[in-house]
Amino acid sequence: MNYQDKVKEAFEILEDAKIQVFTALINVAMASEFKEIDELFDEGEFFAFRSSDFDHATDPNIQSLQYVVKAMEIAKEEMIAWNGLNNLNLQGNE
Repeated sequence: MNYQDKVKEAFEILEDAKIQVFTALINVAMASEFKEIDELFDEGEFFAFRSSDFDHATDPNIQSLQYVVKAMEIAKEEMIAWNGLNNLNLQGNE
């Protein structure tokens, strides 16, 4: 595996990890500070969140998870800037 393949693999791992941490962030928020929002949805109903939806959270656990998500988003943006979408085989998927 050459260098660029390893960079691509690292990017994919970073993306998977970001999804896991963001899912954990949503789960923690819905069980605590954002519980009233969770109660508005029926089981199986879909709602999309952005990390900015949690900007005003006061729960330190939510804040910590959001910090990690934002750091991962910055790392992804920097990898795209350094390597380009084509070299990461993303072709507009970002």
